[in-house]
Amino acid sequence: MALLYGLLVGVVMGVLLQRVRASSPGMILSNLRLQNLSIIKFMALTIAVGAVGAYALSLFMPMHFDIKPTYVLGVLGGGLVFGVGFGLGGYCPGTCVVGAGEGRKDALFAILGGIVGAIVFTFAYGALEPILFKPFDLGKITLASVLHLNPVVAAVGLAAVFIGAIALMPTERGAPPARDRG
Repeated sequence: MALLYGLLVGVVMGVLLQRVRASSPGMILSNLRLQNLSIIKFMALTIAVGAVGAYALSLFMPMHFDIKPTYVLGVLGGGLVFGVGFGLGGYCPGTCVVGAGEGRKDALFAILGGIVGAIVFTFAYGALEPILFKPFDLGKITLASVLHLNPVVAAVGLAAVFIGAIALMPTERGAPPARDRG
């Protein structure tokens, strides 16, 4: 049953990604240039709903959240590599799969680049660990632990901030924010 739920969530997410045109490198570039924020707003809403949904469900069923250690230099380095790849390729890991499903050949190259990057990182991990991961290791922290809040309360607060930001941001440059459209 868990596999069926995973498949359903994946299909819904794929449909929604396609609906906001997140599989289009042109639309992604438009978002990166802050000309059209539809993908950014969609992802913020996805994070808000996912955070509240996951932590609310954890109140009723046992769940294991595998919190990874926060390696400051590793996160900065990974963010730099991800950002450059995202800007050059026009895809992130999820959107390139949707693009490949649409038949976009450039998306296949993005997937291949991700696989090659993962293999290179796997082989380089031993050499990178003392440089990028050991220094500035903050341990397994979460927003809830930093704020000393119940995880559900932190998730609801995060969702409120994200949904407020979505309402205040216009979707396209020069357009009124969603709250001002009638």
